[in-house]
Amino acid sequence: MKRTAVVYDKWLRSLGGGEVVACSIAKILVDEGYDVTFIAGKNVDKEVIRKKLNIDLSGVNLVEVWSDEAKIKKLSKGKDLFINTSFIDYTYGCAKRNIYYTHFPKEPYSTFTEMLFTRLMFPLLVKFINSVEMMNDLEITTIMNNEPAYLLQDTNRVAISYLEENKSQVIEFSLFLESFTQSLVEAIKIGFDEAKILEMKSYVNHHRNQINFQITIQPLSSTTYLVIEILRSKAVEKDANVFLLYPKTRVRSIYEPLINAIYHKVNNKFRAGVFSNPLERLKSYQTIIANSLFTQKWIMNYWKRESVVVYPPVELLCDKYKMDNLNKKKWICSVGRFFTLGHGKKQEILIKAFKEFYNSGHKDWQLHLVGGVGSEVGNIELIAHLKKESEGYPVFFHLNVSRKEVEEIYIQSKIYWHATGYRENESFHPIKFEHFGIAPIEAISAGCVPVLYNGGGLREIISVTGLQERLHLFSSINQLVNNTTEILKQDISSTEWELILETLRNNFSYNAFRNKFMALIK
Repeated sequence: MKRTAVVYDKWLRSLGGGEVVACSIAKILVDEGYDVTFIAGKNVDKEVIRKKLNIDLSGVNLVEVWSDEAKIKKLSKGKDLFINTSFIDYTYGCAKRNIYYTHFPKEPYSTFTEMLFTRLMFPLLVKFINSVEMMNDLEITTIMNNEPAYLLQDTNRVAISYLEENKSQVIEFSLFLESFTQSLVEAIKIGFDEAKILEMKSYVNHHRNQINFQITIQPLSSTTYLVIEILRSKAVEKDANVFLLYPKTRVRSIYEPLINAIYHKVNNKFRAGVFSNPLERLKSYQTIIANSLFTQKWIMNYWKRESVVVYPPVELLCDKYKMDNLNKKKWICSVGRFFTLGHGKKQEILIKAFKEFYNSGHKDWQLHLVGGVGSEVGNIELIAHLKKESEGYPVFFHLNVSRKEVEEIYIQSKIYWHATGYRENESFHPIKFEHFGIAPIEAISAGCVPVLYNGGGLREIISVTGLQERLHLFSSINQLVNNTTEILKQDISSTEWELILETLRNNFSYNAFRNKFMALIK
């Protein structure tokens, strides 16, 4: 009988380093003869995964489940393996053997306030506020009627979570129509998956070009999906734009301004998932894997659990390109998502350092910042701020680019910078540091000389590769500039580079990951 496995990564849509791990595990298990189901919070086309991550998931069954633990349990119960790779998601393991791959552990209760919120406030708030998540890649293109406005596609799905099954719930949302025509209004169709519609009311506000919907539903599971379709026809122009104004559920028994004041904060908390008993949940996992020694240290600190270090698989560009033919330019590059939560990549620090580097006499150098950026308001504001800060300097932004373009920047750059964790307190906020660091290893494999912040997993990378800590780690902007200037005066010999690249292959390659992971499985 064929062995069965379930891989779970709620954040697959982000296609970051954690998703490289999840997709690699799924591919390895398929290659080993397992029947593999991959549960993602939001589905991603396999071709997109192949282009972005260079991982082929042929033979893997992709299933979309957003914040519905009951469904995950149903899909994984009785399977031979359940591998949870989701960052800060402590869904119970219900397979015969359960493995938790830890990108970084979260302290069960970092403060007394958080303990009160998780144990007391969350069960109360969930009765009044439900998590709302856009399942499409919608962009905030503008502000309409003083609200963030998401430009809708022809078919759109919005997940509404933490509902009570079979208990009626009122859902409210508003649509803004740029061209308020009867044909466009009639082309808009509203429905629900995983819920029965008990009553639907709509109110047209011609003055604001807005339709307000109030729908009473009976949920059939804890997560239901609002479906908004725009049925295009000859009567409806292709550029007749419809915007969704940030959706929410309404509870009439609570004073509305109070709900509005805390809604966004609570929704962000719900989005990640609130687990009232994480340590008890972790007992359902027989094996805990850490992605680095840094992470392993904090697993023991927070969870009091032993763990095994299995470094994430990194696509080493030295095995893809001829290193002696690289056309290196006077470029400094850095790769990392542009976002404001968690372990932000501190691109603002790199821009400040580059301006000092540039003004100190290196006016023929360029800084290239590469990374994904989501549609959240805070991320868009961050990009605008960074571009303003870099005006007048050769700083280039490569946002949401293809994997091929990322590699081209690596192989053309001489220096790689990384500042995650800069000026954070490692003892009190270790989660704000780089937990491992796939991008720096990719850069080194492409012949970039690294200068990394002296903290978290970045320190570990320099140690493993055998580079000098005094030159390749920095603790201040001044040190980053000085170390970079000093590195430009030196040359790493081809023999030294070969030793470095061989170390990368032995520790961080796909084959190294596969061998260590399968040794654990067997």
